[in-house]
Amino acid sequence: ISAYISDEVVKEDRLRLDLYRRLSQCEEVVEIYEIEEEMIDRFGELDEVTKQFVELMVIKLLALEKKIKSIGNYGQNITFTYFNDSKETIKSESKDDDDIIKATLSYLRNNKPKVL
Repeated sequence: ISAYISDEVVKEDRLRLDLYRRLSQCEEVVEIYEIEEEMIDRFGELDEVTKQFVELMVIKLLALEKKIKSIGNYGQNITFTYFNDSKETIKSESKDDDDIIKATLSYLRNNKPKVL
């Protein structure tokens, strides 16, 4: 999945690095969405790769809450590996990055964490 803060959206390296730092330090999903809103207010509508980066940061936090240590995909198959090494695989609608992200977010938001 291509995901980064685009230099087309945030032209200054220093600002982009600061946003990466701030997003990586978020401990709650709401904090990520607040930074996303700030980016939209400051730089205008976000492009696809920047939106995907924000969504991946949300996935990272939700996965930690659900006790998932890794998420991988091969084609349409998305595999969630828990800290207890159990695995669960789901299928996205297509191989498109958007569909993979959508399916991953849906799984993380709608499933209870596995107990260790």
